[in-house]
Amino acid sequence: MGRAMAKVIAVFAELESDTIGMRVSSAHEHLRREGRYTGGRVPYGYMVVPNPNGAGKVLAVNEDEAKTIKRIVERVLAKDSLMQIINDLNKEGVPSPGHTSRQTTGKRSDSKQWYTTTLRSMLGNPQLLGQVIEDGKPILRTDGLPLVNRPPILDTDTWQMLQDELERRANPGEKRREGTSLLRGIMHCGVCGERMYTFSGRNGQLRYRCIGPLKYRQRAAKGEEKQGVKCYGPTVAGVTTEEHVTEQFLAKYGHLSVMRMVQEVGEDFRPQIRQAEEALADLQKDRYDRGLFKGDDGAIRYAEQYAKLEERLASLKERQRTAKPGGVKAEPTGETHAEQWKRSDVAGKRDLLLNAGGYVEVAPARRGGKKLDISRLSVYFGEEGHMRRAAAAEENKPEAEAADSQG
Repeated sequence: MGRAMAKVIAVFAELESDTIGMRVSSAHEHLRREGRYTGGRVPYGYMVVPNPNGAGKVLAVNEDEAKTIKRIVERVLAKDSLMQIINDLNKEGVPSPGHTSRQTTGKRSDSKQWYTTTLRSMLGNPQLLGQVIEDGKPILRTDGLPLVNRPPILDTDTWQMLQDELERRANPGEKRREGTSLLRGIMHCGVCGERMYTFSGRNGQLRYRCIGPLKYRQRAAKGEEKQGVKCYGPTVAGVTTEEHVTEQFLAKYGHLSVMRMVQEVGEDFRPQIRQAEEALADLQKDRYDRGLFKGDDGAIRYAEQYAKLEERLASLKERQRTAKPGGVKAEPTGETHAEQWKRSDVAGKRDLLLNAGGYVEVAPARRGGKKLDISRLSVYFGEEGHMRRAAAAEENKPEAEAADSQG
């Protein structure tokens, strides 16, 4: 009897513990739905303030941090590298999300430096849209869409463009290789037209060379026809060539303003369509994978939310079908090419050359010597450079893709 009573008491104690946990969880969810702050790490861009409409505290926009976020987003959308952005933030002494100086309440990570992981985590946090997050997931309204009860820092269009850009960078095919050379994809052989790649010459000096002979032998080994001119593989000094091309670029474009292509305002419901589709997918997971919406009442609530989401999705798709398209215009960034060149890393400088139509053709060596013979270099920019690079890329597309994949 004693053992039986002990087991009964233990069961009721466990039941009471579970009930307390459920009450606390429900209370927290209720407070979050009311827009109240319930503790935990304060999202970057927000600060804890007294609730102006009653008891407790709420999250309000921290204007200084919001400006930092918007500045970071502008640079990401302008194709600046994340490493360059965090280096600039650390040099400027901008407090990181975990810096002890930026918040007096809530959990801290005690990380005083910016890192790429910190930046990606912050930029991918839907709380920047004003959404309320619980257990890593947005709290949903009765119609299945995320609950928004605090001022957003980013609008939906900017958020979606940001996520698309971060997703593009996460794609292995779009990643920039570490240590990429300045003229990769820009330097071409004047004999066979192949792209030139870097290697370490004597004394470890950087040089560019054509790998046309290697490709010629590979085609011969496969029994393919030996088409085109047989190339001996010209080489050229790397550092002095890059300095010469840089000098030509800055002389032509250094004083000009960097232009940014801006999408003019138009009707675009694609971000809202994507949000509704994601909400539908999450709702299905809650029902069938996570085992929520149990019982008859749960099935009814699930059907109501699903029907509302489907109706909203159909309405958005119809509006998108008849949406008024926006235009694209170029506007100055307020920064010259020389200024952006100075603050950019190698990958950023290479992007500037590519955008300017940079194309360099290397002629065969005419004489020996250690110094660079600049008469071997034909440097093109603008429309002619774009056309030459496009023609070379089309002619050597399979080989270029294979070389890039091998790194």
